[in-house]
Amino acid sequence: MNKALLWLADLVFPNRCPFCSGFIPYDALICPECEQKLEKGSFCPVCGKHPCECSTGEFLYDGCAVARPYAETVRKGILELKYRCGFNAAKYLAPELRDILSENGYLCEASLMTAVPMSAPRKRETGYNQAETVAKELAAFCGIKCDFRLLEKKNTSPVQHELSAEERKSAAFGSYSAKGGHADISGKTVILCDDIITTGSTLSACAGALKSMGAAKVYCAVLAGTPLGGKT
Repeated sequence: MNKALLWLADLVFPNRCPFCSGFIPYDALICPECEQKLEKGSFCPVCGKHPCECSTGEFLYDGCAVARPYAETVRKGILELKYRCGFNAAKYLAPELRDILSENGYLCEASLMTAVPMSAPRKRETGYNQAETVAKELAAFCGIKCDFRLLEKKNTSPVQHELSAEERKSAAFGSYSAKGGHADISGKTVILCDDIITTGSTLSACAGALKSMGAAKVYCAVLAGTPLGGKT
């Protein structure tokens, strides 16, 4: 959208910072105060965890880029993205994800981007899938096409944040699967997007489904990661 249209849209729907909901200029993505407060973290580029959990070997993806820790200011932005169409959080953090993917050599291998799916009833209720929003914003910076027809989620799984780590793992692998009539991804490297990683069970389940369809490698890209033992 060009600047003139953004300015006109701002007259009707004033632009807001995704991390504090304060009003910001029509062409900004974050307020200066929140930009200074955004937390920084260090996540393993393979398992995506802090501290690293690579020794468990319990994940099916080949690497994971995490932009920020899921704490305080970032948490507010993710919740705005999840529930209140606060897309600026994804727009702001997408360049960071691109840089992390590039630094670890994941981006040069990738030819396709997809997202953790949402059940059809849930998507009708919310009107959008925040993981797809992350993928679209990231794809725009990476020059990679998106395909959201690869995976599906059953409408039978319980709410993830109410489950223990073991319960999450069991529920995830029973909820996500390859979608019938999908595109041929044999031998391709796919980037799988989501908003948050906690245990990695959802990403593993989706990565396993993509590999069952022939994907050679699956790299994950998420906006935020929670400390091990934490819940979203």
